[in-house]
Amino acid sequence: MREEAQRQITLLLQQQEELAPDLYRDLALYLQVLREGLLQAVQQACFHLATQVVPERYNQLPPERRQAFQQRLQELVHRTSSLLTVEQVMGLAAQQQRRDHRRQQAQQQRVLEAFLQGEAGSDPEGPSEALDASVSTHERDPEIQGGSVHLSLDLPVSADLFDRGLPGLPARPSASGPPSPEQTSSAEPSSEQALLQSLFQMAAEGLQMGSAVQASGTDAAAEQEQELDTVGEATTLLAAPPDLDPQVTGASLPRDPVLQLRWWTHFDRALRRRLRNLSHAVNVEMLRLGLAQGLLPMNLLDAVLDGQVDALPAPANLLRLPLPLGQALGPNAPTEVLTLLLRCSDLEYEQPRLRTCRTRLEQRRRSLRTMAKRYRSWQRRLSALEAEHQWFQDHAHNLTPATDQS
Repeated sequence: MREEAQRQITLLLQQQEELAPDLYRDLALYLQVLREGLLQAVQQACFHLATQVVPERYNQLPPERRQAFQQRLQELVHRTSSLLTVEQVMGLAAQQQRRDHRRQQAQQQRVLEAFLQGEAGSDPEGPSEALDASVSTHERDPEIQGGSVHLSLDLPVSADLFDRGLPGLPARPSASGPPSPEQTSSAEPSSEQALLQSLFQMAAEGLQMGSAVQASGTDAAAEQEQELDTVGEATTLLAAPPDLDPQVTGASLPRDPVLQLRWWTHFDRALRRRLRNLSHAVNVEMLRLGLAQGLLPMNLLDAVLDGQVDALPAPANLLRLPLPLGQALGPNAPTEVLTLLLRCSDLEYEQPRLRTCRTRLEQRRRSLRTMAKRYRSWQRRLSALEAEHQWFQDHAHNLTPATDQS
């Protein structure tokens, strides 16, 4: 029986090793088609924002600034396209895995320090207070927050942006003299707008805190035996192991079908991050020209992509969110915000070739999921048979001295 189980496992590994190159080629083809249609998708989304949301502002821009904006879009898309290869995407996946591992270790260390400090104190309520202090410090620490890692296309809002004035944001007072007429007309200080900005920041911090609480229970859930179904697959595969496994974020596909599914999940996650970074960079450029209603925190964009925040219906690759307490700020206050957010589902909906590639990939994913279930089942059977064999050996060894004495 053990030989049969081992033979089945070896056979499954050989089959998966033969299918791995085809899966790799399909992923490379998907990225190639994505690169070819990415610029058009970005231009179409920006066209809707500029002509349907703020047409007056776009008409006021001088021709040279409009041309510079078009060139800047092409530069950003070209820069992202050079990173949309299997090797580059998995390189980002490895960075994300190492960052998540460091964040998990830092959280465990903080909880341990808080517990030790609480035990050393004489106050019976000390441990809980120290733990609360640790959580508060974690929320403020830029090295621990998930949205603090600035990747290649994460363009921060610089100080000179506020010197020129932005619609909806108060202009920063200049030390050299009074503001220019353009600054006064384009940006008016408003407590309502400041409140809106603080509400967005509060929402991002709340989402970050919720994700940190959920991350504390992933290790125990990962150790349990779970079926690799569609609903729980992402949660199961992305559960961070105690030690980093370079196989699931390497440039080449692993041989193990279970590790291949984990590798594929990291691939999808890194690809989504690339598109999110490009979306953020384009939103910053539109904010510079006054074509954006606001710059949403990246934690909020990640929450939308994770399905933690419900968005309103919007055109493809655009995100429409209701503003919290928008109506309570006054009749002229905005009640929603519309911004750019590139998503694979929207890109596939607009591009038939990309949708065809996705259909082929999903067929391969189903086959891989079935093979992973069979592989896991034979592994469990082999482990049980080996344990039985060891048990009988130990039992026979313990009976031998008693037989000799008799």
